[in-house]
Amino acid sequence: MACPDCFKGSIHEGTPTGRVETLHGFPTYVAEPSSGTPKGIIVIIPDALGWEFNNNRILADVYAKRVNARVYLPEFMAGYSAPASILSSMDTLMSAKVSIFAKIVPVAHALSGFLPFMFRNRLSVTRPRIYAFFHALRTAQGADLPVGAAGFCWGGKYVFELCSDSEKASNGKSLVDCGFTAHPSNLVIPQDANAITKPLSVAVGDVDFVFPLQQVETTREILRKKGDEHEVVVIPGAKHGFAVRGAPDDEKAVEQGMQAEDQAVVWFDKWFGKVAG
Repeated sequence: MACPDCFKGSIHEGTPTGRVETLHGFPTYVAEPSSGTPKGIIVIIPDALGWEFNNNRILADVYAKRVNARVYLPEFMAGYSAPASILSSMDTLMSAKVSIFAKIVPVAHALSGFLPFMFRNRLSVTRPRIYAFFHALRTAQGADLPVGAAGFCWGGKYVFELCSDSEKASNGKSLVDCGFTAHPSNLVIPQDANAITKPLSVAVGDVDFVFPLQQVETTREILRKKGDEHEVVVIPGAKHGFAVRGAPDDEKAVEQGMQAEDQAVVWFDKWFGKVAG
């Protein structure tokens, strides 16, 4: 389930430096490593704003350079991601300074982006697409390289599922070797946490109505009992969306976003090294 926080935040400035190509039937943004052979492959399963959202592409570039990985950001939503303009509409709707009458148009705009996204990207529709991509990737580009998944908000659910290792590629390998997710949504706790078998790192704020603190603590305890190949990091004061859509002029929000970025980079670097070794 999505909430208003899933569609709130800021658009970050900057020009993505990667390229777009078709990979395994999906339009895909590709960010290359800074030098030499990549340590591994990271597949980003994004938030509701999708594969064309500037913030998501910039983050793909950052992961590619900092982890020295090849990063793929595929179009899993078949053209039905929420438009970036929904962010400004949500700001208007949530403002106490704006009259009810002035919110009529923003309400209509928000619903026109929100409802198609929710209907067209329900789990039964998008799960087969995502798994098809990972199956194909594991037998091609990822046949001899470690593969990790990074999911945000909407995409976090699929990282949990992929890290349950419930399916194998045709070459017998797991679809992913590790995963990272920040402020995941649509989780069913404790079931999704109980199913985890692959190394998983979770970053979440303590002010997240989509993944409330009680569920976070349940998830942390379940993963703790499974061993030290999992972690749940709670970032004080962080809200849903902080890892991708934090306001660049808010020092605290920038710091929270960097904490999540550092957590992901360290995690992928660690587990890519273990798998390759």
